[in-house]
Amino acid sequence: MDFLNNPNTSGLAIAGEMGNQQLAELQKSLQAGYGSDMATLEGGSALRIQSLDTTLQATVQDNKHFALFNQLPKPRATAVLDEWTEQSSIGGFLGDSFNDQDGAAAETNGQYDRMVGKVKYLTTYRKVPIVLQQQNNINDVVALETINGTKQLLSSIEYTLFEGDDDVLPKSFPGIPKQIEALGSSDHVIDMHGSSLDSADPIMKAAETVFGYGNFGTLTDLYLPPSVQSDLNTNLDPAFRVALDNSPNSISYGTHVRAIRTSWGDIATRNDVFIRDEKMQVPFELRNPIHAAQAVANASFKPQTLAAAAAAGGADSYWEASHAGDYVYFVTGINQNGESQAVGVTAGAVTVAAGQAVTLTITASASQQETGYVIYRGRRNGTANLADVREMVRVPRTGTSTVYVDKNREIPGTTCSYALNLSPTDHAIAWRQYLPMMKIPMAAVNSPIIPWLQMICGYLRITKRNQHVVLKNIVPRGATWKPF
Repeated sequence: MDFLNNPNTSGLAIAGEMGNQQLAELQKSLQAGYGSDMATLEGGSALRIQSLDTTLQATVQDNKHFALFNQLPKPRATAVLDEWTEQSSIGGFLGDSFNDQDGAAAETNGQYDRMVGKVKYLTTYRKVPIVLQQQNNINDVVALETINGTKQLLSSIEYTLFEGDDDVLPKSFPGIPKQIEALGSSDHVIDMHGSSLDSADPIMKAAETVFGYGNFGTLTDLYLPPSVQSDLNTNLDPAFRVALDNSPNSISYGTHVRAIRTSWGDIATRNDVFIRDEKMQVPFELRNPIHAAQAVANASFKPQTLAAAAAAGGADSYWEASHAGDYVYFVTGINQNGESQAVGVTAGAVTVAAGQAVTLTITASASQQETGYVIYRGRRNGTANLADVREMVRVPRTGTSTVYVDKNREIPGTTCSYALNLSPTDHAIAWRQYLPMMKIPMAAVNSPIIPWLQMICGYLRITKRNQHVVLKNIVPRGATWKPF
């Protein structure tokens, strides 16, 4: 409404209370970019008080969601190259110590390996306009953004504990799967082959493995996504449900499965929303508008082409008759700035038969700025839509052409669970912290802002890798998108 040119006003005060000057000031406050249009109240402007509701309603992660990081011990790393010795054997073999009364003893020694962990640096830069800080806001803006920065760094850590691969993203630390798979032991990586985790059998197998000879450990915690917890809650035999207190109502139909009793100790279940299932594995550019814009901005490292061909896969192929069908593939480039937009196979769907394998050939971007690739695969006989694929695997870039052979060992849209020994006396896993969370004031060079940098330095150190087990390729019963 134009108050000044309204035919019902003539420059005189209306009802004796407001004249032209006051009307001009009111109109300016409503129209000159002061955010009165409710649709534009975003960013820092959204913190200004607009109604009687003075409580900030935040649907974001809280401290309780950093489940594993909170539970890990946090000893200090004394150098950015953190070294330790891993002992895997006391030497000799079982029954080798017998001898004659005056015989020469056989020489033997323990097996030791020198290990090195690299401290990684996590940072976030934040700034708040001085004008915004001085307004009557819902919250102290600097304090709120400091909390947001802390949560951002902790989110990166919690996610990387489960997903980290320093071959694909060299600036990150290797997560649990990367370190456990480096053992080369099939006993420590249990493949569910696309089935659900709704019985105690795989967990029992993991506990038996860790307790057994050569490993000498005890599992204490099972980290899993909420979707897998739901399967256990609904389907686990009540005989395996453990009451951790003396309440008579601890075990009842539909009760949350808080632990699984084994012959080698009780394993507590821990929900962690940062363990991704298929809902969090949609292509990067489709996750939300921020991701879409970032994918466009990352055009410089978008792969040029993706080729795919099916052929005989050999004895280690996991493509079974029930998996035979047509599959689509997409690939994105990835580095510390996120992923690029996706590139699909030019020829369309690939037909795969039992016992075969699909060879994917990725041609690097012209800039070769990507450090790796994220390969997405569609459902069996699914559509060619990008929305109908899920993340399958991440691989490092190897020159101008990167080849990955899909033998169906990494199934898209699946999730993992992590059986860990977190006993404080065993020192089997820890977050080694070089520097604690720090807030470093920065200089406002040519703008009226309050800037600062937040930083934390550390990495995940697993000193007893054979005392943990990864359960992979789990498809929860309630999954909306299923690979087969």
